[in-house]
Amino acid sequence: MDFLEASTKLERIELLARFAHVESSGKERAIALEWIGEIAGEMHIALKEEIKNPHDGGLSGSGRGLQ
Repeated sequence: MDFLEASTKLERIELLARFAHVESSGKERAIALEWIGEIAGEMHIALKEEIKNPHDGGLSGSGRGLQ
């Protein structure tokens, strides 16, 4: 997951959270929270994959030590 994609997904989560917090019915709130969970789950899976198979060192830093 690149920075732009992660940023976009986080903006969606923020918007849905604001919508769920503001005046909305119970059903609308439940749908917004379900979408937040789905997006967060997708991000979690993508980040786990990035840690397992880092590109350019990824989060594990492999391949980028001091020489």
